[in-house]
Amino acid sequence: MSDYDNHIVCIGAVYIDTILTVPHFPIEDEKLRAKKLIKRRGGNPANTLEVLQQLNSHAGGQNAEFNKLHLCSVLPAKESAAKHFIQQSLPGVDIDGSAVFREGEKEAASSYIIQNEQTLSRTIVSINQLSEMTAEEFGEKVLQMARNQAGLKWEEPWFHFEGRIPEFTAQCMRFLRKEFPECRISVECENPERTGMGEVARMADVVFYSKLWATKWGFEDARSFLQAQLKDARDGAVLCCTWGAEGAAAVEKFGVNIRWAEVKGWQQKREKQRQVVDTIGAGDTFIAGMLYALNDMHDGWDLQLQISFANELAGRKVRQEGFGDLGRQMMTRFKS
Repeated sequence: MSDYDNHIVCIGAVYIDTILTVPHFPIEDEKLRAKKLIKRRGGNPANTLEVLQQLNSHAGGQNAEFNKLHLCSVLPAKESAAKHFIQQSLPGVDIDGSAVFREGEKEAASSYIIQNEQTLSRTIVSINQLSEMTAEEFGEKVLQMARNQAGLKWEEPWFHFEGRIPEFTAQCMRFLRKEFPECRISVECENPERTGMGEVARMADVVFYSKLWATKWGFEDARSFLQAQLKDARDGAVLCCTWGAEGAAAVEKFGVNIRWAEVKGWQQKREKQRQVVDTIGAGDTFIAGMLYALNDMHDGWDLQLQISFANELAGRKVRQEGFGDLGRQMMTRFKS
């Protein structure tokens, strides 16, 4: 087994998505024939891990397995068909040693997505009958993971939280700060309806904000929003805000010293207009790019190059269905 330098643990819900592409959004009681059906594994942390695994695999050389990846999520029974479907979708990602299994359950959380072919808008209906992970379960699982890393480095693990439940996330962060003071913590603030995540974000080393989050609080651009968050951020924190087709911004705080980076929406050369195919998981892909770029493997990358990498990765993702081949595309361009 390889001696990994980094461990990245992604925490959050995993879904099995059923995506129906329809010619127009149905009205009530309408009978409508779908044009396409896709069944795939979804969920923010799992999407991020899928892209991270691709980047790992195409890094090449001695760093091909630089990051050991772990999924910490609540899943149905270990022998269930749903669990095996999820595991097969994430080759190279540790699940058995990091997930919490509900042995009495057979079904994973599920999402049913109706995507309008004309506008690319999507309506999502979700169901999750698995009881949520508790902070105690998380703490026990992380301690078990640390014990199981005999012969592997577990010095500065990275924990990334989806940020679904503010109280749970805050409890887990406090546990990590106490038990693993050298770890780094990132969190996603995507849905502004999750009251309390703003306070949780102040505890993180890296925060990923969405355009939806920023506009909810009255901001009209990423930079002005991030400027307002700086006063409450941890020293050394990196704050990112994506702005869809308009690009993204990031800021790094070192005491009174502030470092900014901004990018416009990525476009392929000779591309006259942005060819959007599938926006599902674009934010998760951006996060994967930043997590990859922020690790020690890329000490030579400044904030501008880090956000440029993540922005291009997300730009390539929206131009295709799903996440396939993103790692090869990116590492062909960025491989040293």
